[in-house]
Amino acid sequence: MAGRATRGRGAGSAGAIEGDRPTRGRGRGSSEPVNTIPDGVKKVHGEGGAPVTLLSNYYRLITPKDAIIHAYRVDFEPPVESVRMRRALIYDNREKFGTAYVFDGGNEIKSLKKLKSEETTVSGIRKSDDAQISITIRHTSIVTWGHPEMMRLYNTQMKRNLQSIGMMQIGRNYHDKNQRKSLPKWKIEIWPGIVTAINEHDGGILMVNNIVHKIVRLGTAYDLLQELLKSDRDKFKSNARQELSGKIVMVKYNNKTYRIDDIIFDKNPITYTFERRGQSISLKDYYKEQHNVTLKDENQPLLLVKPTERDKRSGQDQPIMLIPELCLLTGLTDQMRSNFELKKEMEGMTSTTPMGRVGALNAFIRKLAEDKNVREEMAAWKLRFEPSIITVPGRTLPVEKILMRGDPEKGGTQYYQKTGSFENEIRSKNLRKAVGMDSWAIICLSRDRQLITEYCTTLSQVARPLGIDLAAPKIFPLDNDRTSTYVECCKRVPNSYKLVNIIVPNGNKDRYDAIKKIFCCENPRASQVVTTRVLQKKNALQTICTKICIQMSVKLGAEAWALHIPPKNMMIAGYDCYHDSAKKGSSVGAFVCSLNQSATRWYSRVTYHQSREEMSGNFSMHLTNGLKEYASLNGQLPDRLIVYRDGVGEGQINYVYDFEMAQIKSALDKLIGPGKIKWSFIIVTKRINARFFLKVDAKSIENPPPGTVVDTVVTRKERYDFYLISQSVRKGTVNPTMYNIIGDSTDWQPHHHQQLAYKLCHLYFNWAGTITVPAPCQYAHKLAFLTGTSLHREPHAKLSNFLFYL
Repeated sequence: MAGRATRGRGAGSAGAIEGDRPTRGRGRGSSEPVNTIPDGVKKVHGEGGAPVTLLSNYYRLITPKDAIIHAYRVDFEPPVESVRMRRALIYDNREKFGTAYVFDGGNEIKSLKKLKSEETTVSGIRKSDDAQISITIRHTSIVTWGHPEMMRLYNTQMKRNLQSIGMMQIGRNYHDKNQRKSLPKWKIEIWPGIVTAINEHDGGILMVNNIVHKIVRLGTAYDLLQELLKSDRDKFKSNARQELSGKIVMVKYNNKTYRIDDIIFDKNPITYTFERRGQSISLKDYYKEQHNVTLKDENQPLLLVKPTERDKRSGQDQPIMLIPELCLLTGLTDQMRSNFELKKEMEGMTSTTPMGRVGALNAFIRKLAEDKNVREEMAAWKLRFEPSIITVPGRTLPVEKILMRGDPEKGGTQYYQKTGSFENEIRSKNLRKAVGMDSWAIICLSRDRQLITEYCTTLSQVARPLGIDLAAPKIFPLDNDRTSTYVECCKRVPNSYKLVNIIVPNGNKDRYDAIKKIFCCENPRASQVVTTRVLQKKNALQTICTKICIQMSVKLGAEAWALHIPPKNMMIAGYDCYHDSAKKGSSVGAFVCSLNQSATRWYSRVTYHQSREEMSGNFSMHLTNGLKEYASLNGQLPDRLIVYRDGVGEGQINYVYDFEMAQIKSALDKLIGPGKIKWSFIIVTKRINARFFLKVDAKSIENPPPGTVVDTVVTRKERYDFYLISQSVRKGTVNPTMYNIIGDSTDWQPHHHQQLAYKLCHLYFNWAGTITVPAPCQYAHKLAFLTGTSLHREPHAKLSNFLFYL
């Protein structure tokens, strides 16, 4: 059986070449999972709400309980760097292992067969140069049923299954090249694919299946470099770095993907050499020997990929070099992303209804079952999948009531929960706590005066029902739309104007960034940028102005609406990170925390960090400052602290558990005293593969309603976790959010955590409805994104108590 693909990196004298050395260490699913259930937690399943039966995109894997797996180490002499060639050499000797074996593409084979000798040597011929290769196979260990290493074997077998049915690995996922769809107008292709992962869950060993898509542009990095060279030779290098740095490319010869960190202009495939087997070899010769690739341009620059933190932990600390003409561009450009026509066309190709998604999953599992190779290999391991996706019990939490001005704490307006929006229900109601806009200014082009007059009239009309006292603005007209013109005007607006509304002709990023730097960093005050394209939508102008009016009011300190949140004297915090697009190696850490009982006032701060240690230190520092701010406004420190940590990948959970929580506990102990405050630490994850479907009848499958919770069967045995569907979508399949509670001394029951998370999904003031994550997570993300893409520095401290980043 062919082996597991790894992302190889190797060492050279000055760098490393893609594919030189297979990944060392265990795969993501191989090591024993760490139990993160907090001490003292006895119950992880909630109660209450309306019970509902759901379908989920998981298949149950039936496994033997008496299997004994033999693990072997494999060494090649002379060394073979290419994973593809390693597989071929092992495949030529497959009779040694019988029908049931897996090869990880590196140095490990697992098989049901025990070889006669503890060490066996076989040989093979390397196809690229007909070299004789000696292969030494040493027995290393025995793996029995129930060992976590079995999960790795199951996942490796599943990858082999995907290859058997003709799917191609691109990055970490598998895609069907034969089913790709072309958009020739935009010079892109959309490759449909599937992501699978087998793990042990509360409901047994399950395989999740999620439909994914890969966007591949019909052009190489070399083509882009040539275009940039022709358009502006003088700025070629800077433009090339701007266009390619941070972008994902896919190499042609093995479909692996890499994030580009830099372009090396003073080297090319001939002049760049590295040590290999004690001899110096050029990139040109290496690619010819290892991948049988002949380069068209031997003078092209090189693309540099730095090792990730994960690579470094695996001992792979050298960068790799890629050749532009061998790298296909992936993803969309900024211009493509802003193109409504393209987005609509892509949505039609990628959006899948719940009914269509379930049908696609059933077709996929049937295809596996009908493939002869898959059947034989699964049978050899005594493995099989159940033919239908699993059924999961869920609960739908009660609909929340929205509190506006004058509503008692347990009163409020009930909305139609299935829509996920309460915009219509609160349209004619006063904001919970309005702020007068008695001194504000508008900067706009002189030619747009008529449009601005209509805009101001409509703003005035919608402000009254919202309870907002809106004075007439001071208009600052401009003669042209140059960035410098806007900047000069922004700088001369008197400080007496508390908010500045800037009307721009389009979404020019340089102009937007320049404006935000002035009002967020240099001369801090509330600012609102609006494009004329938005204001020209006559039929929707009143709705647009309502949203803008609420947004500007909130930036000045207004509280748009509230919910009944029973726990008293509780502070809620959110934290997220974002890689700064202009500062290599630096990331933005954004912290927000609530300052009042209703979680409608927020304190926020930002700092930069270059390592996890710096991030953890900044996190605890901000938490300490947030607690002090809370005490200053409320006359006491909170009794409870709930922290929502966003932006944590699967591989980072152990670090967050071991180090970030320790920093937080230390900060609380120093400020308040050991055990004086009850607290909870919750990891919030949006990018997950789990999906849930509501089966209405035999012919109809829909999205579950907002407020649906799943906390059994597909949850993990070693975690205190649950899934929450908090929002509604008009098209496609709704995405749940996963909550993993890794620290908890609140003495709350599971449903208390679930209800609070759902309530907080209503409190994001940019949308009169529910969102995917709790408001503190979304606020932290907005702040980190603004800082990392536009400001590139910390916002002014004077804005800390305002939601200026909405």
